Amino acid sequence: MSRTIDVVRGIGGDLERGDTLPAAWYSDAAIFEAEKKRVFSQLWQYVGHTGQVEKAGDFFTSQLGDVPVIVVRDGSGKLRAFANVCRHRGSEVVLECAGSRQTLQCHYHGWTYNLDGTLRAAPRANEQASFDKSTLSLVAFPVESWGPLIFVNPDPGAAPLSELLGPLPEIFTRAGVDVRGLRLYRRDVYQLAANWKIVIENFNECYHCPVAHPRFSEVIDTDAYRVDTDHEFFSIYYGPYLRESGQGATYATLWPSAMFALSGNPPSMQVLCVRALDAEHTYETIDYYFAESATEEYIRGYIELADLVQREDVILCESVQRGLKSGAIKKGQLMLSRERGIQHFQKLVYRAVAGFAS
Repeated sequence: MSRTIDVVRGIGGDLERGDTLPAAWYSDAAIFEAEKKRVFSQLWQYVGHTGQVEKAGDFFTSQLGDVPVIVVRDGSGKLRAFANVCRHRGSEVVLECAGSRQTLQCHYHGWTYNLDGTLRAAPRANEQASFDKSTLSLVAFPVESWGPLIFVNPDPGAAPLSELLGPLPEIFTRAGVDVRGLRLYRRDVYQLAANWKIVIENFNECYHCPVAHPRFSEVIDTDAYRVDTDHEFFSIYYGPYLRESGQGATYATLWPSAMFALSGNPPSMQVLCVRALDAEHTYETIDYYFAESATEEYIRGYIELADLVQREDVILCESVQRGLKSGAIKKGQLMLSRERGIQHFQKLVYRAVAGFAS
């Protein structure tokens, strides 16, 4: 790790000048380990929506870095999140992706937890006089919702979600989207042979749109595309519609792993979220939310274009991964007039990894 630490300490000024992160950061195992510890194990991340946990006992599972997570609605209606790790010998408690249970019983030895995380029973516990189930609850994590959007932080001492969001909810409202009035329509899943940062950086600029997304560029005026990087933990992008004056799409990237695409007429939203599988592979979900006023015809057209753009982006991201791993270049050079969003994101990555290395 020592060579990696030396590299980390020397790139802050390069980022300010518009250089990119080093190419090696997109395949280096030590950098990825630092990201798991300083990013995915310590920050608020989007995991799903309240429709998945409407009733007591409803649950779903997720993964934040190395940490398996279960989100559940308890008997009193409270939303809870726990490490999906049994206090006995560390097995994952629940193997299913989602479902409904009255208790959370570990599939290995049958240790059974109440929906509030407390240990209810362990087979043969009566054979061990010193056994104290009151000390063996599931490890609890902070969980909060923003409208139908659920966020979990694996850091038990995390600050409130509002500190991460800042004025983002008000910006969404000005864009014509109140997330509280949206319903989930569907979730699509994509696997990419690319580092998680490449996927987010691709979303953070539309410099590539005229070349790589011809259908999208027939809808959005890419010449008038604007970037706002004045906020600490998120960046905003505005794309006017070519055929509708005074309207457009708004995009946002929320540190570290969530991206949003908003349309205001009718209110519509995509929530794109990356899960880093390893240094060179990423699992990405796209959740589609629409207002009740959205027609099936509108929804079909919206998703068709979004999926086309996403499939085009998969090709782009995997191409970047291969190029950066080749060793042919040590770093890239941003076009800051169009790619300040990437610079903003990379500074946050650098701050996290540099803190790990210091």
